[in-house]
Amino acid sequence: MAKPSQTVKGHNCEREYRLIFKDELGFSFCMTARQGSRISDDAGIDLINLPFNVQLKAGYKRGLNIKTTIDYTKRKIEELFPPDAKEHHLPTLLIHKMDVGRGKRRQETDDIVSMSFEDFKKIIKRISEWD
Repeated sequence: MAKPSQTVKGHNCEREYRLIFKDELGFSFCMTARQGSRISDDAGIDLINLPFNVQLKAGYKRGLNIKTTIDYTKRKIEELFPPDAKEHHLPTLLIHKMDVGRGKRRQETDDIVSMSFEDFKKIIKRISEWD
């Protein structure tokens, strides 16, 4: 079980990225899974109503295994969602907001997005459909 400070950091990260997806990226129905879907939350999906399954990690994560984290979310989606659910076809992203330390300014590379190459190809195909 996470420490209370880790839980607060995680909740704050979810709210921060929800606002980024809503206000900056135009996904006006984006919300935290905690707010909107217990099943999504149980599957490790932190933000819903997006064209992605988004898992968020905040802070320094000792031993964070990106592959294991993404595999867990994909496995839980298979287990918890009906076969015709859209979540099966959405790319799964892991966004890691890293700590920067006191007195240091955030840099672009302090927030990292990870995904499988297959999910990356799904995104590229969607982009090319828009052109």
